[in-house]
Amino acid sequence: MDLLIIIISFIALISLIVGIHELGHFSVARYFNIHVLKFKIGFGKELCSFQGKNDCKYSLGILPLGGYVQMLGENVIPEGQEDSNLLGKKSYLDATLNERAAVTVAGPAANFLLAIVIYFLISLIGTIHLGSYIGGVSQGSLAEEANIGFRDKIVSIDETRLDTFNEINLILSSRIGDTGSIGIGFIKEGSNFTSYSTVDIKNWLSTSDQSNPARSFGIEPLVPPVIGGLLEDGPASRVGLKAGDIIQSVNSNSINSWSQLSKVLSNLPNETISISVLRGNDTFLYSLRTESFNENNINKGRIGIFASNDLSQWPEEIVVQKKETLIKAFVFGFTETYKFTNLIIVSIGKMISGSVSAENIGGPIQISVLAGSAAKAGLLSFLSMIAILSINLGLINLFPIPVLDGGQLLMIAIEKVKGSPISHNFLEHSLRIGVLLVASLMIFAFVNDIVRLI
Repeated sequence: MDLLIIIISFIALISLIVGIHELGHFSVARYFNIHVLKFKIGFGKELCSFQGKNDCKYSLGILPLGGYVQMLGENVIPEGQEDSNLLGKKSYLDATLNERAAVTVAGPAANFLLAIVIYFLISLIGTIHLGSYIGGVSQGSLAEEANIGFRDKIVSIDETRLDTFNEINLILSSRIGDTGSIGIGFIKEGSNFTSYSTVDIKNWLSTSDQSNPARSFGIEPLVPPVIGGLLEDGPASRVGLKAGDIIQSVNSNSINSWSQLSKVLSNLPNETISISVLRGNDTFLYSLRTESFNENNINKGRIGIFASNDLSQWPEEIVVQKKETLIKAFVFGFTETYKFTNLIIVSIGKMISGSVSAENIGGPIQISVLAGSAAKAGLLSFLSMIAILSINLGLINLFPIPVLDGGQLLMIAIEKVKGSPISHNFLEHSLRIGVLLVASLMIFAFVNDIVRLI
């Protein structure tokens, strides 16, 4: 079932962002009356196709890894068709350089527009976020050096205000590979005042795990002790604990986080314990016997419960609810798209300079896994994934590499400066180099995916 979700999510995600990209090219080409011969999503053998108006063929390929819009002038009219209905129609080569540039840039622009629309809708619908409270600090970490403690709330990093844990990760990810200092603003538990601390970094995480900057900084989010699920016929299930229960104490010792609960239960294998839980407005007390399991030759206790990832079940004081008005949602769409675009550009720059590992480049396998996870997490998570990948596709296509939109824009710019068409020989050689570069990048991304799986 999980595999089916991954496959369907991947196909839906790629088809949408590729379809929107090609629709951008298609729409602007039609606007300038350039005749479009074919609109295709996917590569390889056609699964289905139909002939639309104005002699344009629409088709769906078997491999959902790309697509293209073929315009008149981008191919040679077969012999015997000189008198066909294609003659007299405006080709891509007949268009002015400005019109061709507009058609080329329309694809990436459509991807950015898709991201703006998605973030607009997300903020209009409203979302619940994990708050910026700290649930754990690693010993010897930068967070410990900054004097951040359990249940402290981070309110700013490098003078950028924040109130969710996702924002912590986002801001810290922009500092990967940097040398200098990170400024942290936080409110200590029980205090109303903001404390400030600065920690020094040098080539931060350039040779370390870069997948979770917050964890590498030394902090974990505050996950409340809310039961999200129970193991069938486990100790907790047998005595009547339910999903949504908030565990308040174990053996009369107060519990404030899931990590604290896990540590307490781990130290109580095969023991009878008492657990107090809050269910709605009522408190219940249960007595049960823990089970044991072996980890690294050490017996640890457990009661067969899983943490909740449904933020609507969490205490209101540690989550952040966001819902914008129409105007603010519109602004949010632009600002959020700009924020992720800037982060990706900075990351690419650091990747080129070597301060960020190229192992972060992911291919179709990683995208499919992420798409499946986002789909299982809910519609809004899946939409967010679409927005981020749409921005990625828009930016990648603007790279000045022949065969990509950025390469075509470069050729148009050269032709405009030169004042005459670029030679066929030069175009042919540049396209070969472009295909080689893109193929190498795809192979490298695919190898990275395989290494992650191994």
